[in-house]
Amino acid sequence: MAHKDDVTRVLASCTACGSVYAARQWPDGEIRIIGQGGCSCGSTDFEPVDDSDDEPEVSPDEK
Repeated sequence: MAHKDDVTRVLASCTACGSVYAARQWPDGEIRIIGQGGCSCGSTDFEPVDDSDDEPEVSPDEK
């Protein structure tokens, strides 16, 4: 069993419909959304959302 410190909170998107949920990711890569058994579409497969590029791209003309 993973220790509480080994589990991280992530944003996860449903691989079937793209809905995004708050989730926990275990050290083995398993992702479970918080508060529900699965997505509202019925899927239980999720992948982490890459939110490292939160800034929208701005063209040089807009700067």
